[in-house]
Amino acid sequence: MKCNACWRELEGQAVSTTCGHLLCTEDAKKILSNDGACPICDQVLSKSHMRPVDINPNDDWTNMAMAGVSPQILMKSAYRSVMFYIGQKELEMQYKMNRIVGQCRQKCELMQAKFTEKLEEVHTAYQKMAKRCQLMEQEIENLMRDKQELQEKFAEKSRQKRKLDEMYDQLRSEYESAKRSAIQPANNYFPRAQPNLFSGMPNIMDSNDPLRQGNLIL
Repeated sequence: MKCNACWRELEGQAVSTTCGHLLCTEDAKKILSNDGACPICDQVLSKSHMRPVDINPNDDWTNMAMAGVSPQILMKSAYRSVMFYIGQKELEMQYKMNRIVGQCRQKCELMQAKFTEKLEEVHTAYQKMAKRCQLMEQEIENLMRDKQELQEKFAEKSRQKRKLDEMYDQLRSEYESAKRSAIQPANNYFPRAQPNLFSGMPNIMDSNDPLRQGNLIL
């Protein structure tokens, strides 16, 4: 049996109330000195509503208490004792269940607080990522705009290069044509060298000429 106030195991003397609950002597004194309310059913208690009981009576007390009592009264008393015991066990189970439920509720509150904290962190991180994604999208738009401008500039430069290439080819063609035109009149103006008809005849003044040498000898 356990006290219905502090739920400690009862040993020796205890106090039974008229509302059907069991208290240890310390809690019974506290209740009488304070508001006088039962901790289970809140019934107002006074000293007349409390009765001391022996939790573990010895055999002599049991024999003296049961001697001379009719079986009907003994059965009625036993029934009331069993029902009182069952009621105490139900109260004890209810107390344990309430304590377990309280612990579970406390754990659930802690988990809910942690979950709320984590959810706020995730929400904050999500907002940061959303803002970062927005900035990246703006940066991508700026890069695409710059890319388009560069492509247009490249196309314009390509057109200018083609025009310059065409102009260069035209100027080169004109230069080659002018060069050819300048070389052809010079060839016409300067005639080809005529062959020297006397280049193959011996010089009469040459001392090596054998005819001249013969005349000199004569």
